[in-house]
Amino acid sequence: MNTSDLTDLPTPLDAGTQRRAMADWLLDTATPKFALLVTWLLCIFAILLACSPIEFSTGVPADAGASLFSWLPESILRSGLFFTGVRVVLAVSAVCWILRVAVPVSCWATTFGFMLMWSLRMENLTNGAHIFNVTNMLMFIHALWYQFYWRQMRSGIDAGSLMNTACYPRWAFLLSLFYLGWFHTLAGITKIVNSGFGWGNGVSLQLWTELFGNTGTPFAQTILFDTRLTAVMQTGALMIECFSILCVFNRSVRYAVGVGLTGFYIGVLTTFVTFGFHFNAVLVAIFLLPVDWLIGLKFCNKHQSAIDGVQ
Repeated sequence: MNTSDLTDLPTPLDAGTQRRAMADWLLDTATPKFALLVTWLLCIFAILLACSPIEFSTGVPADAGASLFSWLPESILRSGLFFTGVRVVLAVSAVCWILRVAVPVSCWATTFGFMLMWSLRMENLTNGAHIFNVTNMLMFIHALWYQFYWRQMRSGIDAGSLMNTACYPRWAFLLSLFYLGWFHTLAGITKIVNSGFGWGNGVSLQLWTELFGNTGTPFAQTILFDTRLTAVMQTGALMIECFSILCVFNRSVRYAVGVGLTGFYIGVLTTFVTFGFHFNAVLVAIFLLPVDWLIGLKFCNKHQSAIDGVQ
């Protein structure tokens, strides 16, 4: 077996062997085609953010911070010069990561530059959304990959065979799946906690569509057509979000969750065009739809030898 989910967990005889086998299983590696595709996309997203203008809203700032960098002095948070500097650092570091220059420093510069860039935007807006959390966290995970596996990657590059070098660990893929599942499950649970199970009554989605949506699109027209139909769609989306964490445990379930979430994002992006969840949609499609299967992501199982050695 060389699956990329928890259905391929080792099952040794005793607890000590199980722990060793689990560690080996998480360290199983695959060729990096899939991971490099993800990394290049993340860097492109970083460059797009670096090129986006910032809006400095007027008025008195709120007492509560909007980001991890809210502790910075207001003169820094509202400085156009500082913003430009961060913009340049983010763009340059992302290009360096793509070209594998100054790795892994460029990886971490891109990751934290992206975080700082979006924080500056959030600290200067009257309202914002959780549209870049997924991108930033997947950057962090793949920066860890480069940090710990750069030597193996460097050897493959020097030999002219990087694409055939097993240097992408299973833990990096599973951690990405876990975060995607947890992010969406937490979004669903938060809706229920704050609004109750009546959140999916259809009326709220119709109001949002009327106020903020592009009412001329087919999906928006479907939402506005009938409250009962809209309630079914809204409740279905809520259920998909709540159960998204199951994507970690089984490939078939992952693909099913991927179809559901991708459909959800298509509906969001065709109705609320300016809400900015485009990056989320792309990353969900790549990780939760069978892109891994199409690219041939297969992890070499090393744990079986450890089990066989004690039997």
